[in-house]
Amino acid sequence: MQDPDLMDATAFADGVPYDYFRELRSRPGLPQAQDAAGYPFWYLVRHADVVRASRDNETFRSAPSTMTSVRQDSTGLPLISFLDAPEHTRLRRLAFKGFTPARLAALEKPVAAIVDRILADVTAAGDFDLAEDVALQLPLEVLTELIGVPPDERAQVVEWTRHTVNLGDPGYRHSTPEKAVTAFSALMRYFEELVRCRRAQPGDDLFSALLAAGSDTAGRLSPQEIALFATTLMGAGSETTYCSVTGGVLALLEHPDQLARLRADRALVPTAVEEIVRWVTPATHFARQVAHDTEIAGRTIRAGDRVVLWYTSANRDEAAFDRPERFDVARHPNPHVSFGGGGPHVCIGRGLAALELRLFLGAVLDRLPLLELTAAPVRTATNFMNSFRHMPARFG
Repeated sequence: MQDPDLMDATAFADGVPYDYFRELRSRPGLPQAQDAAGYPFWYLVRHADVVRASRDNETFRSAPSTMTSVRQDSTGLPLISFLDAPEHTRLRRLAFKGFTPARLAALEKPVAAIVDRILADVTAAGDFDLAEDVALQLPLEVLTELIGVPPDERAQVVEWTRHTVNLGDPGYRHSTPEKAVTAFSALMRYFEELVRCRRAQPGDDLFSALLAAGSDTAGRLSPQEIALFATTLMGAGSETTYCSVTGGVLALLEHPDQLARLRADRALVPTAVEEIVRWVTPATHFARQVAHDTEIAGRTIRAGDRVVLWYTSANRDEAAFDRPERFDVARHPNPHVSFGGGGPHVCIGRGLAALELRLFLGAVLDRLPLLELTAAPVRTATNFMNSFRHMPARFG
């Protein structure tokens, strides 16, 4: 039987091919494949190798792009995830000012209120789409709260962002590619204007924190950098929560023993969040460019080669996890790599995503036994995000 082509989205049409990844982990050396354009990739499928490549940014570089479909940065935009030190270090250090523990703690009550309102709305509606109406709406509203978008302008910002989200599946878009570009431009213009407003009138929000970051003019984020960061954050920053809510709810429904265990012991919610993120692994992979010759699993990888870090395989690695095929809401330790395997590119918004998931789980646990899926969930047609386009449901 021919090996599936992991660069082909159809290989994930029925879900992540975990059996094939298990087989790849058992093979000696490193598997190698080609992307659609014929460029070779080395696949890193073991937990230890993914962690090593994540933490060694001198050898495994993010530039020109962390996407397997992009050989060079054709956008012309300084996306933080496509940068390496020293520029990446500068942007990340300044951007982190908006995600401090104190700032996340201040978001707890507003996020809880957003969760409660969304659940009340879908409960009253009867039939709803768990993916569209909950999993996507929740992070988008939370991000407008974090950024400091005025309440009467949030619906427009959310609507623009919905046009830019595609989860790696071009067919998922709420509009045409042309409208997505228009929406991205509208978000950039809006956020640039919001930067000017916050410069004149600072508040207790992400933009004010970013404008205040830096000890001198050269070390600060420019208005354009802040606008691009916010525009990127609204789209990409919603995806982890989107995938984790849909995949997490499905996992709990498919493992009623774990749902009952979690409902009986709410102290398990934080570990359940980490297990959901491991189990789902929202972003299945990212790519890196090898800067100089190195060796992994007995294979020499040459400078200029590309590697794919398969997080979805690393999170099921028997060498790193006890019974990795078991969904366990009390799993500890849980060294998952869903936010990156450590190092300089670990997800800056991981604390916010965990906060959203924790509050969502806490609010929905008592309702989940009443949740009915009214049709089979529809997966996104992509090998990049482990997600669903639609998940029709109702609370019985």
